[in-house]
Amino acid sequence: MNPFVQGAILAASSLRLIPHLLLYRLHSGLVDDDLLQVQDRKRGVRNFVKAMTRERTFRNLFYYRIGEYKAAPVRWLCPAERTLNIWCPSIGRGAHFEHNYATYLNAESIGRNFYCLQLVTLGTGHHEGREGRPVIGDNVKIMTGATIFGPVRIGDNVTIGAGAVVFKDVPAGCTVAGNPARIVKQA
Repeated sequence: MNPFVQGAILAASSLRLIPHLLLYRLHSGLVDDDLLQVQDRKRGVRNFVKAMTRERTFRNLFYYRIGEYKAAPVRWLCPAERTLNIWCPSIGRGAHFEHNYATYLNAESIGRNFYCLQLVTLGTGHHEGREGRPVIGDNVKIMTGATIFGPVRIGDNVTIGAGAVVFKDVPAGCTVAGNPARIVKQA
C-alpha cells in the first residue's frame, strides 16, 4: 500500500483510538512485548495504532492486559473479536493470537511467547481422578483446532499439532499430534 495512503488511514483510525492511546501510554510495559509479535514487530505508538486498527484479536489481548474494568468504557470504540474468550489468570508477555475466532482459553496459566491459532479450546476437565485446567509453558505453539483439557502440564518449547486432543502431560521440547495426542517429534 502507498505509504501516504497508509498514513492517512492510520491517522483517521487513530481518532477513535485516542482513549486507547492514553491507556497504552499508561500500560505500555504490559503491552510492548505483544506488539513485537504483530504488524511491524516494533514497540511504540505507530505499531500500536496499526495493531488496534487491523487485528481484532490483538484488541482482545490489549483489553485483557489493561484489565476488564479499565477497558469497559472504551471497548465499544474498537470492538474486540467476540468469539475469542480469555479466562486465564495469567498470560505471559509476547503472546500472539492469529485468526483466533471460536477460541476459548480457560487455562490455569499460559507462559511467555504463546502462539495460538483459531478454533483452539483450553478447558477444565477430569483426568486420572483429578479435575483442573491446563498449565501452558513458555514458547508454546497451538495449531488450528487443538483441544487441551484437564489438569495437564504442557512443557516449554512445545508445538501442539492441528486437531490434536491433549489430556495428558506433554514434556518440554516436543511436538504432539493426533487424537489422542502422541509425541511425533522430540528435541
